[in-house]
Amino acid sequence: GKDYIYAVTPLLEDALMDRDAVHRQTGCAAVKHLSLGVAGLGCEDALIHLLNFVWPNIFEESPHVINATCDAIEGLMVSLGPNVILQYTIQGLYHPARKVRE
Repeated sequence: GKDYIYAVTPLLEDALMDRDAVHRQTGCAAVKHLSLGVAGLGCEDALIHLLNFVWPNIFEESPHVINATCDAIEGLMVSLGPNVILQYTIQGLYHPARKVRE
């Protein structure tokens, strides 16, 4: 977990912003397991960086990607704390774009 999180972060970035939905789904699953594996080990900087790539996938149409994204966010909630996820959610409530607010 902690030994390789900084090595695999660029790989997960590429997967999470890939055009193919399967890559984003697999990336979200990897982020979930990685975040649960490093909970409490002081890797919050890399996890918040990954959260910034996971979060936009919540607008995906595919139910499989949506489930994987929700699982990744729940895993990040365990390792980062619910306050970080709440801050991201509150920012969306007051976003200028209607699609984000809804």
